[in-house]
Amino acid sequence: MILEEIYNLISKTENARIVFTKDLSGNNSLKKYERVISIETELSLNEGLKIVHLYIALTEPYSVNLPKIFIDDKSYEQIKYLPHVNHDLSICIIDENENFNYDIKHIPNLVLNLISDAKKILRGKDDKDYLREEFEREFTAYWNINYSEKNELREIGLCLVDFENLNNIKAVKFLNRLGQYQYLVYNVECKFNLFKNYIKLRGIKFDEIEIFFAEYTNVNPPFKINYKDSLKYLTDKDTFREKINKFSGDKFIVVFKGSQKELFGWTYSFTNKKAKGYRQLSNWQFLNSALSSNNFVDRLYFSDISPKRLDTRTAGDEIVRNLKLAVIGVGSVGSNLLHYLMKYPVSKYCLIDSDILKVENVYRNYFGFNFISRFKTKISEYEILSKNPFTKVITNEKDICEVLSQNPEFIEDYDFRFLILGVTRIEKYIIQHLISIKSDKPIFVLWVEPYLASGQMIYLLPKDFQKGIDLLENYPYHVIKKGQQLLKKEGSCQTGYMPYSDINLSLFLSAINPIIYSILNENKNDKSQIFGWIGNLDQIKSTSIEITDNYKSTNNFTLLEHEL
Repeated sequence: MILEEIYNLISKTENARIVFTKDLSGNNSLKKYERVISIETELSLNEGLKIVHLYIALTEPYSVNLPKIFIDDKSYEQIKYLPHVNHDLSICIIDENENFNYDIKHIPNLVLNLISDAKKILRGKDDKDYLREEFEREFTAYWNINYSEKNELREIGLCLVDFENLNNIKAVKFLNRLGQYQYLVYNVECKFNLFKNYIKLRGIKFDEIEIFFAEYTNVNPPFKINYKDSLKYLTDKDTFREKINKFSGDKFIVVFKGSQKELFGWTYSFTNKKAKGYRQLSNWQFLNSALSSNNFVDRLYFSDISPKRLDTRTAGDEIVRNLKLAVIGVGSVGSNLLHYLMKYPVSKYCLIDSDILKVENVYRNYFGFNFISRFKTKISEYEILSKNPFTKVITNEKDICEVLSQNPEFIEDYDFRFLILGVTRIEKYIIQHLISIKSDKPIFVLWVEPYLASGQMIYLLPKDFQKGIDLLENYPYHVIKKGQQLLKKEGSCQTGYMPYSDINLSLFLSAINPIIYSILNENKNDKSQIFGWIGNLDQIKSTSIEITDNYKSTNNFTLLEHEL
């Protein structure tokens, strides 16, 4: 019905008809639609009038999917190449990531405007300055198009490069792929060293390979560079000639910087280097022979993985990461808290826990069955580096008391220390130790009550460490009355556990996250504080568990600030 409405409006000014795509010979990209509107229209160019065929295609639901305008392949052959015409010959008029809103009843008029805009884009063929400016601005999009049936493009490169200073560039080739990627080009040594920690965790090995520079300034597609022509773009042809015969095609790459902060390049596949009746040619001889004119380089595109670029793509600007956090205990509470802490601008973590992840803890631990029987610290390190490989992570799989005994200053390098152990005697030991070494950095202490009747967080400045010990010895803000035996056992010794659900744990941590944010990010950290989050008291009251009188009228899921 809507196709007919559009047709009725357009046919008043254009030569249009509704056609079945199975009957079309132009533009195979249209075959996924059953019917389209075909338009035969005039395009006024400097060289005269040209008749071009456009197609209007719609996908249900029409209120969600924008109408698309395509150009017939034969029409495009006459005027190619043009900016904003995609590889499937759809014309890019509205960015699909833009929050473009419209009423379904206005689609016919919208299509009329799209046709007008499409013709403006096609008429851009006559404006050489416009073409160069647009092709240069969107160079990546056109470099990354295959211009023949041969596989000429390989989006398999990563780069970690200071584009202001392209000296000392090195390259490595991954021996087992990192996703689709095979190459990494870098000159920021410190960031590369951090990235190596991540790929080591992934079990990815690499070899250093040779890298050569080119100056390639052409911005007008098609980008089909044959082997022989590629040599004229090399910046140091003599060095290339000296070394090239020693390498197979996958042992070196050629790179060049685009007009923006982007890196491109190419590789060679040295095959068929022997002409009939002649001896095998060396790599250099082959590149300079007539044979090489029929071979085209495999174009490379390098995705920039620098923290600055990824920050800009995420938050709009570079993030200064200067926080250093120590997390002691990455069990159920600690691993889930880490999920929140990873959003903060942290440059270095210290993770201490002697436990492995066991089956019985999986449902409320942040990590799942994939990590069973691995140290919780190592799982956490993997998670952190998978998110941001340019973070420094120190792990220790010993008991915290042993760690501090062997190295009293072990956690003094960190701005904030999180004690998430749920064992009062150990927490007191750690705080007493910090007092003894005159620690000047604050701590957080977090724990939860059985059934998550409450979640508690104490933030302590060094001057209040002794108050913290006294507080832990006789904590006055528990929700559950003392003296009740709530520890559950599965039968044998050392199988005791305190039950609470991961849903309530998530609610607790999300409630205190704004407090942690104000302390870590907004520097509102000049006083010690105590917060208690109240769980689902209605559910607890329905059991035989007794709660203290202070909380009997407190609302569920309430965050309270207490007196220190």
